[in-house]
Amino acid sequence: EIQCQPNNTWEPPVPVCEQVPPCPSPPTIRNGQHDSKGVAEFIPGMAVRYHCDPGYLLAGKSTISCLPSGVWSIPYPRCEGELSPSIKDGEVAEGRRAVYHPGDNVTFQCHPGFVLRGSRGANAAPLGETPKPLLSAPALAVRPLLHCSKPANITHGSFRGPAKAVFTVGTSVNYICEPGFSLLGTASIHCTASGAWSHPPPVCQAVKCPQPPSITNGRLKGNASATFPRGAAVSYSCDPGYSLVGNASISCTGSGAWSQPLPQCKEIRCEFPDVQGVKKDIKGSTYRSGTNITLECDDGYVLEGISHTQCQEDFSWDPPVPACKLRVAAAAVLLLLGAAVVWKIISKQKEG
Repeated sequence: EIQCQPNNTWEPPVPVCEQVPPCPSPPTIRNGQHDSKGVAEFIPGMAVRYHCDPGYLLAGKSTISCLPSGVWSIPYPRCEGELSPSIKDGEVAEGRRAVYHPGDNVTFQCHPGFVLRGSRGANAAPLGETPKPLLSAPALAVRPLLHCSKPANITHGSFRGPAKAVFTVGTSVNYICEPGFSLLGTASIHCTASGAWSHPPPVCQAVKCPQPPSITNGRLKGNASATFPRGAAVSYSCDPGYSLVGNASISCTGSGAWSQPLPQCKEIRCEFPDVQGVKKDIKGSTYRSGTNITLECDDGYVLEGISHTQCQEDFSWDPPVPACKLRVAAAAVLLLLGAAVVWKIISKQKEG
C-alpha cells in the first residue's frame, strides 16, 4: 500500500516486479531418472519426480522443488542397489534390505494357494567391487496348488463343512441362514480343480410374507402394511350378515408363508323354533340375519306377545318369538269332545 504525497511523489516508493531466476535443469542421479525430460524451463515452485533403474531402490524423497532463489531443494534422492529377486506369486520372506553384499542371504515364500518349487534360499555372489543384481541360485518358479481357500462368510448365515484352512478339490460345504432369514442362491458349493468354488456364496435375506390372502365375505382389519416380516400378524372380520368361523388372526411364519387354516365367513341364518299353533308355511324355516318375521297363528289360536321378530347376528330372535295359545271356547269344545270319546269307550267296555 502506497500514498500520494503533496510533492507529487509516492510514499513509500512504487515497488518493482523483478523476474525470478529459473532453476537449471534438474540434477542427474546415479542409476535413476527424473520425469521432466521435455521441460524447457523450470520456474520456482515446480517439482520433478525421480525413479530408479531396474534393480535399484529409491532412498529419500522421490521429488525435489525449484526454490525462489533459483536452486533445487536438497537433499537429492538416491538409487541404491537392490539384489532381492522378484518371483511371480511370491515374495522375499527374510533378509530384504536396500544394499546387499556378497554372502548375504534371502529366503522366499509363496502367496496363499501356491507352492515353492526350487531353492527356498539364495545368496548374493561376488562379481568384483560393485555388487550386481545377480544370484548364485537359479531363478525360482511357482505352481498353483489344487485346493480352495476358506469359503466366504455370509451375513445372517454360516456354512457347515470341514474345519480347516484350505479345502481340497471336491470338498463341499453347505450354507444355512439364521431363523427369520431365507437363503437366496446355491446352498451347497464345492471346490473345483481350478482352485475356485463352484458357485458364489449365497445371500440370507429377511423372510417376508406376501400380501395376506382374501377370504370370501370377509376383509382384513385395519390398514394393510406394505411388507410383512416374520412374526407379523393380521386379523379378519366378516361382512354384515356373516359370522367368522375359526381363528380371526393369522401370522407370517419363518418359511415366508401365512399360518393355516384361514378363517371363514359363514352366512348367519336363524332357525324359526317349533311353536304350537303357528302356520305351517313359517314353522321350521331358516332366515338370514336382519330378516323380519310377522307371526301368524292357526285358527283357534290367539297370539301372546309381539307379532314381529328379527333374526340377530348371534342366531337369536329379537324380540323373543311369541306363543300361539288356544282360545278359551275352543279349549272347552276340545275338552267336551275328549270327554265324549272317553264315555263311549267306557260304555262299550261295559256292554261287552
